[in-house]
Amino acid sequence: MLQQRRRRARRVVVIGFGPVAARLVEELRPAVRDHRLQLLVVGSEPDPAYNRIMIGELALGRTDRELMIMADPEQLAADGVRLRLGTSVTAIDRERRYVTLDDGDEFAYDALVFATGAAARVPRLAGLAVQDSGEDARLPDGVAVLRDLSDADRVAAIVGAGRNVIILGGGVLGMEFALAAAGSGVRTSLVHTGRVPMERNLDQTAAAIVSRHLRRQDVTVIAQARAQGLRLTQGRFVGLQLADGREISGDGLVLCCGAEPRTGLARRAGISCHNGILVDHDLRSISDRSIFAIGDCARIRCADENCAGCRAADAPSGLIGPGWAQASRVARQLADPDDGRLTTNAPDEGGPVLTVKASGLSVVSAGAVDADPLDSLLQDGELRVAQWSDPELSRYAKMITRDGRLEGLICVGLPRAAAELTLLYERRAELPSDRSALLRHDGPDQAMGTDPLGPEATVCRCAGVSAAEIVAAIGEGNADLAAVGRATRAGTGCGTCKDRICELLRNTPEVAVA
Repeated sequence: MLQQRRRRARRVVVIGFGPVAARLVEELRPAVRDHRLQLLVVGSEPDPAYNRIMIGELALGRTDRELMIMADPEQLAADGVRLRLGTSVTAIDRERRYVTLDDGDEFAYDALVFATGAAARVPRLAGLAVQDSGEDARLPDGVAVLRDLSDADRVAAIVGAGRNVIILGGGVLGMEFALAAAGSGVRTSLVHTGRVPMERNLDQTAAAIVSRHLRRQDVTVIAQARAQGLRLTQGRFVGLQLADGREISGDGLVLCCGAEPRTGLARRAGISCHNGILVDHDLRSISDRSIFAIGDCARIRCADENCAGCRAADAPSGLIGPGWAQASRVARQLADPDDGRLTTNAPDEGGPVLTVKASGLSVVSAGAVDADPLDSLLQDGELRVAQWSDPELSRYAKMITRDGRLEGLICVGLPRAAAELTLLYERRAELPSDRSALLRHDGPDQAMGTDPLGPEATVCRCAGVSAAEIVAAIGEGNADLAAVGRATRAGTGCGTCKDRICELLRNTPEVAVA
């Protein structure tokens, strides 16, 4: 008998090596080791994948670069993964299925994955160069964004105890960095166009609590202010000019004005893009089935104009969790492309859950949050709005449900209730008829020793790690936060679950650590 010919390994090229790409590569490693895949990863930065969410912390000296690294090049190389760092893809030949690198090297592919992420959006202001969509801008001295390690170096050069730094942008990133900078002794001004920070994600009560916290942390908030231009002296920033004629003097300016998908390479290759690389629910390009896109460079658009899942993915979320989920879906398709069960429409996830990660402030918001308790009394139907507040203790909760399921939520100062509500929101699960029961998790009589939401509750949403898995890892000798992260990935994403992991570490009986 003739011996059956061995199938050629599928050639996969990944463009980009950020946190989402790192997750994809990690899940493809078994297929590379088994010689089912040949994997080439091209990253434009010289460093391996790192946690971009911690860029602000790094700039303020609150963490080290080594703690941000999310991939080990030596381990990847040992498995057969080829890494080309500090290198860019300059051209894609879709007909021949080849990519060309900036050093002239060419590589063939059977499947191509874009994981190019997003660039910081730079507003059109006098004194700033016009930025091409999705491209890095050239900034004057004293002006920085928060996107990569080089940005951390720029920010570190303009912040310091006693210095005056202006932050432009009242979203999650701007508010988090303003609080972190103020906590590091930097005189901080937060300038934004809304009436309150996070205006689109908070109602009046939640916004008032957040605004008071900012004031108590010595952050000067300048609301309803439209920036018009920069004042530069010898090419260096010295002040922000507002449309009403005011000028705010400062030693530096940090732009926190959102992000734009990096689509330049895809556009040049003739791949359909509109506020991102257009993909279906399998994350495949709508113009080329051999091409995928994941993370902030992807925009899901299927043939159904009324698809709720597509509406929820309308812009870059900047969140690691959704990107990691996309990486897992694509990894399954690449590792076993013949398994038709893998290519099914993703469930409606209801849009991103926004979480503020700042010391002394817990804020979670998701979905539509504008409804008022009176709306449920005046309108027919199954709309119900439950609201609870204790402004003195900076605690507030709002649950907006229809047919018993969450359509929107706000939680301030109630981290455990927020964790359970987030889980219910993402799973589209039904809430208890007595909504106040959800607040018990943050009560003073909460029993210690276990996770308050039960062993099966998800502690780390980014990596999908439950309390039981974390406790098991602790029992195996992982006795600190970093060790638990290495064993389970919990806490290595957005970082909002670190307090809960530390609580489990404190409350789990001590184990002998080898």
